[in-house]
Amino acid sequence: MLSGKLSRWLDAWGSPHAGAIRAPLLDAARRLELQNHVQSLAWSLTDFQGQATQPLFGDAPSTFRGKGLDFEENRAYQPGDEPRLLNWRLYARTGELYTRVFREERRPCLFLLVDRRAGMRFATRRQLKVTLAAGLACCHAWQAQQHAFPVGGLILNPEARWFEPVMGETAMEPLIQSLLDPCPPLAFQDDQPPLEEILQLLLQRLSPGCFLLLLSDFSDLDVDSAASVLHQLSKAHSIRAIQILDPVEQELPDDADLLLDDPAAPDPILFSGGDSALRRDYAEVFSARQAALTACFSGNGIPLHVCTTRDSVEACLDMLRPVNHVG
Repeated sequence: MLSGKLSRWLDAWGSPHAGAIRAPLLDAARRLELQNHVQSLAWSLTDFQGQATQPLFGDAPSTFRGKGLDFEENRAYQPGDEPRLLNWRLYARTGELYTRVFREERRPCLFLLVDRRAGMRFATRRQLKVTLAAGLACCHAWQAQQHAFPVGGLILNPEARWFEPVMGETAMEPLIQSLLDPCPPLAFQDDQPPLEEILQLLLQRLSPGCFLLLLSDFSDLDVDSAASVLHQLSKAHSIRAIQILDPVEQELPDDADLLLDDPAAPDPILFSGGDSALRRDYAEVFSARQAALTACFSGNGIPLHVCTTRDSVEACLDMLRPVNHVG
């Protein structure tokens, strides 16, 4: 699609778009508009279903049992249990020793995986794919901040950048700025971290119990080899995947020609909209790929939502509204 050559062409032509590719993905006015919108939402964008192991105490169940805050159950006495945790009243009634078990409550975190690699820096409608991804990620982060949840992230540029979960507007600002940094075109042949490798990193480094938001086009995800790591991640975290596509990636147009820049070719490639056989073959390949991707995610209990560059951030957020929410 787009590559570094396009950036050079824009500079050479003095196009008004040349400056735009070096501007933040959201300007100050749009950022404030989205912040106000997400603060007005009557539903939560996150649904923590797992047990947290985060270091901060809060209001979500944790995996830690023993000396916590909330009583959970009585269990049969085991050698080594502390005498002060024995339930003497139950012993008086039954004649058997039981230990009271408590569970701590921890504050789970929101963790964002946002793809800003070459394939996300493309669009034929309204906005870059990465712009929509940044808007959705920021909205999740702002609402999590509003609810006092820690927010962390892993931003995929040609190099991956890890942000440890933090709380508070000031502490979260470096993550937001990284999400909104300018995204000039990149050449596809440039070294970029494979998505499956990044998922493995999340599995190794993330504490269980997070709400994990995946924002990508998932174009390089091998559904066969990635199924295992997705399964392990879904066991440890609550996950939502949002696939961001451009309409041209879903269906080649039949009423226009396309000029595509292939990094492996010396010159751009002209695609004729009148080639019905090519459009049909492309549709079959895309449909099969999309079905396999959907099956891979849903088979591991991960909902996959599809947004396009035609959609506004607000429309995509509305798509995430819980089905049982009225209003």
